[in-house]
Amino acid sequence: MKKFLSTALALGLVAGLAATASALELKVTGKYVVDGYYIDQGNAAAGRPSYGVWPFDDSDADSDSWYEHTFQMYPTLIINDKVSMKGDIRFIGRNNVWGSQDDLATADGGNFEMDKAWLEYTSPVGMWQIGRQPAGAWQYAFVNNATKGDRIKWNFPTMDKFKSYVFLEKQTEQDGYWSDLGGAFGSDDKDYYEAAGGYEAEGVKAWLGLGWTNNNLLDYADVEQDTWRIKGYGEFVINPTFSMLGEFDYKFGEIDYPVGNDVDTSGLAAIVAGVGKFDALTATLGYFYMSGDNDASDDDMEAYDVANGTGWDFQPLYIMTGDATNVLNGYRGANIVGTTVRTAGVHAVMLLADYAASQDLTLHGGVAYGMAADEPDGVDDSYGWEFDLGLAYKLYDNLTYELHFGWWAVGDFAELGGLMDTEDVLLLSHHLSMKF
Repeated sequence: MKKFLSTALALGLVAGLAATASALELKVTGKYVVDGYYIDQGNAAAGRPSYGVWPFDDSDADSDSWYEHTFQMYPTLIINDKVSMKGDIRFIGRNNVWGSQDDLATADGGNFEMDKAWLEYTSPVGMWQIGRQPAGAWQYAFVNNATKGDRIKWNFPTMDKFKSYVFLEKQTEQDGYWSDLGGAFGSDDKDYYEAAGGYEAEGVKAWLGLGWTNNNLLDYADVEQDTWRIKGYGEFVINPTFSMLGEFDYKFGEIDYPVGNDVDTSGLAAIVAGVGKFDALTATLGYFYMSGDNDASDDDMEAYDVANGTGWDFQPLYIMTGDATNVLNGYRGANIVGTTVRTAGVHAVMLLADYAASQDLTLHGGVAYGMAADEPDGVDDSYGWEFDLGLAYKLYDNLTYELHFGWWAVGDFAELGGLMDTEDVLLLSHHLSMKF
């Protein structure tokens, strides 16, 4: 009898576990992208210093060519209708350069890794997202740097057409067990808090957000730094042909030093664009701005973002905003012209056009002019003109090939007041992308 009961209990447990497992649902999406680049004039460094100091006078720096690829999967494990787990698995990290297996050539490197993993719980009081989740992106691609953040996020229930959320993001922790610097220097961490609300209806989308960075990492030196940000986004459909969009991000704060002058920090980035759709043709006319700083020795820091510029995800122009060239987009790190450009900020106008020549073929053209918002003394403010041509051909439903050509007629800013000998920059790239 005991043997029978034991067997029945074991079978019951197995059946229960099997029933639970069968109730789970796994959905997976992902992408694999291969990119090939050729850039004339040294990764958009716009020439070499005229004084001929190595490595800038090395003839090998006149052009660059390489391949890179990315393979990512985005699993969603649905536990039930209220609870799920989501992730981002990178079998090959973002823009992994061929021949550089450790991916040391890019800012967000690494081969296989579980880049993100977070829990989503739909509760009676809204959606909760807890864990390492997507961060650095908000509304339009402008000034977005899509990455990851350790967050607790509360999305409030939608009220009619109003949406809102709040979250806490732990950016750096040095106050954990065995990681404190000694317990005498405060919290030793860096936290970011954000709250935002928006109205979304047919033809209208408007959001406003407020953020605060509480930085205690410098407490040990009696240095205090807090940064606030106010950001907004608007998208309006005027009629079936024309629409408008705009976004801004304003960051401000103060660095308080125990000795010497305190430093005020501020930075503004903004974009406005009009979009027209005429049958197979879509045209975009836009202006974007990023504040700059021409004097690092004063008591004000006014450059919006010297490291990232107009954002890793904002790439309407193949060269000036492309992530392979390090001009307004700082994804690949610092370089002699790009860092100076991002410090000086930008005024830019662009005209983009996409024409659907067939169901599978789309043609692209673009022209833009840029200039510094706050150039250093003795440096010309012109970044010059860019002209782009491209095409995208759908080889299969989820397989697309793209070919891009860009010409940057480099402005006199890149001479840096006589430091550099400049030449125009040419870019040729092709891209094969598979999505599932």
